[in-house]
Amino acid sequence: MKYLKVTLLFTALIVSSSGMAMDKTAAGAVAGATIGAITGKDVKSTVGGAVVGAGTGAMFKNGDKGKAARKGGPIGAAVGAGAAAVTGKSVLKGAAVGAGSGALIGEVTH
Repeated sequence: MKYLKVTLLFTALIVSSSGMAMDKTAAGAVAGATIGAITGKDVKSTVGGAVVGAGTGAMFKNGDKGKAARKGGPIGAAVGAGAAAVTGKSVLKGAAVGAGSGALIGEVTH
């Protein structure tokens, strides 16, 4: 299992550093999903990692799409943290997934 985790980590690093092969959003999603799979216990961790990674990648884009993603991130973080607090879940996780989702929505709607 340890060998698998190290292999996944190196794969995430290679994919995320290869900016020419993928869009920043896609590279962030792959890296986030890999890290979520390594550190989490189930598929939900992998999906959450992909959302956070994709949102982070979208925020690092230049131009209008990146600007829209950077505006959507804080709004999504506030909504995610509020929803997590109301449901009794981890506020930090809710803010992270909300920020990723908000950034992706901001990028797509622009």
